[in-house]
Amino acid sequence: MNNDVEERGLTILVPEAEAFVRAFRAQYDSLAASKIPAHISVNHPFCPAAETESRLEEILSDLFSGIAPFKFTLTEVRRFPEALYLVPEPEERFRALIAAVAGHFPESPPYEGRFEDVIPHLTVAYLEDAQEIADMSDTLVAAAEEVLPITGEIASVQLIEKVGGRWRVWRSFQLGD
Repeated sequence: MNNDVEERGLTILVPEAEAFVRAFRAQYDSLAASKIPAHISVNHPFCPAAETESRLEEILSDLFSGIAPFKFTLTEVRRFPEALYLVPEPEERFRALIAAVAGHFPESPPYEGRFEDVIPHLTVAYLEDAQEIADMSDTLVAAAEEVLPITGEIASVQLIEKVGGRWRVWRSFQLGD
């Protein structure tokens, strides 16, 4: 890994949701300030065993080429204790993608293994204050009623990296052959 890279993650970018979530994320999600667009995490932080860049690229290309692209829908707003998020459906397709990566890279479980059940989600707001999340929830739900469902197609997974405090796409891997 390049020595300037502070952190890596595997994500699915969701440009279909960007117009809706941009203002909320700018105010309530610090990742938006570091230039990571609307996304669904597949594995974060992604810290595979020491591989050369070209070998890691080959492994991920092979892994993702065996997974078919699929259509998705963002259906509703839900809440974690410190976050509000949009639910992506079909959930089982996202879970299968997350599980495929975790199974191939057991040394790098999603969220460092902190959660037994990794729930696919697109974070819209992350606040540590429970009252702020509760207050903001009604605003987000009301706004979501105007735009949901949001639909699109998942055709690739991005390996993103943080350099100098900013996130960028290092490589995009196509799903399917």
